[in-house]
Amino acid sequence: MTPVFVFVTALLPLVHGGLLLGIPGARLAAGNTSVASSFSRSVAPVSTSTSSADFSISSTLPTSSVAGIAAVPRKRAAIPACLKTVELSCLNLAANCIDSVNAGNVNTLWSIKSCVAAGTCYGVGDLITSVECQTGFIVTNSAQAALPTSIYNGIVMGCTSCAITQQNYIDFYYGQLTAVNSANFPSSSAVVKAFWSVITTWAATGSTVPYKNFNDWLHFSSFPVTTTTTTTPVTTYTQITWNPNPAPTSGAVSETFVTSTITVIIAIPTATTSVVVGGTSITLAPGGTPINSPLPPGISIPGATTPTWNPNIIPPTSVPSVTFTAPPSFTTIVAVPTASNSPPKNITGPPGDKNSDGNNWWLLLFPGVIGGLLPADIGIPGGVKPTAAPPPDWTGAWTDPDPTSTSTHNSASASSSASSSSSSCPQPTGAYSLSDDAENSDWDGLGSDPDRRRSNVMTIAARAGRSMTLPVCGIDTANGNVITNPNTVSLGAGTYYTIGTKAAGGTSIALNPIVVNSRPVGNGAGTVAQEHIFEIGYIRQFFESINSQSISCTWIVNNVYNQAGWDGRTWALSLLQEIDQVPNMVWVDKPMNQAKSNVVNRNKATAADPPQKANIDKISDFSTPVSVNSIQDVEYFIRNFAALGTYFSNTAGRFQATALRVQNRLTQITPNTPDVNLPVAFNAWLRSLLTNYPSGCTSRATNVFNYYHTKMTNIANQHNSVVPQCFPLFPTGINPQSFTWQNLVPPPPTLPSCNIPGTQGTWQFGFNPNGSPEKGLATFRVMGAGRSDFYGFGTGADFSGAHLVAGDLSTTPGCANGAVSIGLTGPGVPAGLPDVLLSPQCNGQSGKQTVPISFVLNGQTLSCASIYTNQSVTGNQGIIIQIICAGSAAVATTCANSVLSSTYPTGHLLTGSMTFIPS
Repeated sequence: MTPVFVFVTALLPLVHGGLLLGIPGARLAAGNTSVASSFSRSVAPVSTSTSSADFSISSTLPTSSVAGIAAVPRKRAAIPACLKTVELSCLNLAANCIDSVNAGNVNTLWSIKSCVAAGTCYGVGDLITSVECQTGFIVTNSAQAALPTSIYNGIVMGCTSCAITQQNYIDFYYGQLTAVNSANFPSSSAVVKAFWSVITTWAATGSTVPYKNFNDWLHFSSFPVTTTTTTTPVTTYTQITWNPNPAPTSGAVSETFVTSTITVIIAIPTATTSVVVGGTSITLAPGGTPINSPLPPGISIPGATTPTWNPNIIPPTSVPSVTFTAPPSFTTIVAVPTASNSPPKNITGPPGDKNSDGNNWWLLLFPGVIGGLLPADIGIPGGVKPTAAPPPDWTGAWTDPDPTSTSTHNSASASSSASSSSSSCPQPTGAYSLSDDAENSDWDGLGSDPDRRRSNVMTIAARAGRSMTLPVCGIDTANGNVITNPNTVSLGAGTYYTIGTKAAGGTSIALNPIVVNSRPVGNGAGTVAQEHIFEIGYIRQFFESINSQSISCTWIVNNVYNQAGWDGRTWALSLLQEIDQVPNMVWVDKPMNQAKSNVVNRNKATAADPPQKANIDKISDFSTPVSVNSIQDVEYFIRNFAALGTYFSNTAGRFQATALRVQNRLTQITPNTPDVNLPVAFNAWLRSLLTNYPSGCTSRATNVFNYYHTKMTNIANQHNSVVPQCFPLFPTGINPQSFTWQNLVPPPPTLPSCNIPGTQGTWQFGFNPNGSPEKGLATFRVMGAGRSDFYGFGTGADFSGAHLVAGDLSTTPGCANGAVSIGLTGPGVPAGLPDVLLSPQCNGQSGKQTVPISFVLNGQTLSCASIYTNQSVTGNQGIIIQIICAGSAAVATTCANSVLSSTYPTGHLLTGSMTFIPS
């Protein structure tokens, strides 16, 4: 049986003047195999024997049996020699894929999600080659079993019949990086888009790729260049008893950690960072050298070397100048500053010279103290090598790596100099403790840490789900009607963005993403929090913005905050839960969170009132523990602020993905009146907001450093002293990082500009044989359909109610493949029919407009023909309209004429286009 929808109008004795649409029923036309679904409030529906299976849409996806294998290789960590050099996020996916390969899945690689993701960036043929190298098996692309539909469904968000879009692929790629706890993410979304472009070019199916073409790509896009049947043994190292441990070779771009069962690859760190290998956390110095304790047994760093110890040299005391030398012929003599308020002397080493911070300069301060680090080859005739001391927080046994450091020099002098230097640079006196700026209390009274919140008395209390407010419209705690997520969403394993600990000191602003299994230690208890990348408070800001543009609170409350959506939740709760998700969370140090708050809240923007002004004002000297700790906190805060631009850049993919979820949720809303097009307004608002963020990061970071520098200079002048070298940021300054804000914004909706969701009116089907317009009496509504390109259309309150769907007519005589009948969902209409979308032909107009309309089915714009007849329907006399559409006007007209001649011999085709007339 073939579904045919019929619209029944103006049943006698009613005066004819338009279509009367209502409850859909179904009847079997005499002498015809078509099923007609009629729509009439005054005609009782007639039962049909047609089963819902007749209306179902199905697609058969290819499957393949798993080829047998003769031997059983043991599962083991990816061998570095089997991996090629590629972009680091891709390399992490390939390593995880190989980690997962064993005898049972060597020919079912595409059942491993990380292998599917790796194939898209690593190259299918090269991935197969790496698998061969790892296992010793000879494997071919074509021998691989088909991509399981369960994995494909996950890529296309459960829509089996849908093709993969670019956004589907981006979400899948980033999702797999998160799933494998990748230490690296792409530098920008452009990197992932380039991977997708290779696939779409090969598939030649346009901007999307259906299942069959994607499956073919996995099997035939490329083949292994060589076959390797031997494996390379993993290099091991003898455990050493003193720091430093093996470090990557000079020029390396990545560092590999290997155990018997796992491989972890990270980019060479540029600041103190941590990496988790097989459940063990290893702290690394800039450049990748393990510190604080020896490299744990069972973990190796293939290709690493053991560096040497280069202690700083203390210049001779009470001399007017200091001589610096380096082989083969570098010598420079620098006069010692003569007073405590004399500016420091900046010295530059030989060309190409670098110290462990990557700089080739250092400072000479009054009264002959070295500021910064000397390059390893710089010597000072008459200087003293201090006794090597363990690094901060060293926990293992310590053996001086240079036992001759004081034996050839005057012991008393060395001891005195070392003591003086040590006392002027005390260790941090406590964990990071700068309070938030007073005006930066977290949105809605909730902290960014999902396990805790601040109460009115600033105590820490356990908390449930997060809440969302809109105080301007009375939705707040005071009125007891906040929107609260009933679920507590917590981050465990995830990415931790950090510039290193406060205790490490220094001037680096290099931000490192580290994969952790749980909350990091950071700078102590309560100093690391779970942070939403896209903030919950943006929803409040957005609705405050449109409210300021004459959108009433009544409209916002009735259509969003109190209106139930398709799934029974209010739209406001749906929006909250799109944001409050683990993929939108990372671990971040408290000062980074504080810096972000200043930019997001758009406060503390002037040089006279910079971020953390109140805490900087409290600094009074350079020696008391309270002031020392405050200065170290402020320098750590400034360094985090300088890295904020990099943080926005590194998390742009998460931000954009969450913003897109919010935007897509807004495309589902059908308000009661068309006061604003919510998804379009949201995208425009977000773009306007984010344009201010890059300069907001750099200007505030510069302002707070300048304010701090002035404060320190004033203290030095008041005490007739110099700023001690133990505060290294003071003499060096900062270079605040910016970012490209466009990478955070999802693509704008391409929705028509006129007759936006909430617009109500009449559907005119064309002109009848008398030349009169044939209109419907029922009120039709333009609906949000959850799409960023087209609207929905129907008589329900929203798209979850009665809306247009399509029934297949391809088996009806005279109707070609692709011909469909258009009608409303409702009782008697089988479930599962594809939705028909609306495309008003706005021609650049906005607002309510009487315009021609087109329908869209599965992305294709349809041409339609309207059958008009006046004949008996279930014992009543009335006018029947049946809408038949297809991809071309010829197919639709041919099908309509065939149905007309066989079913409605007294009927005609209406002339003119279909039109929507808003009321």
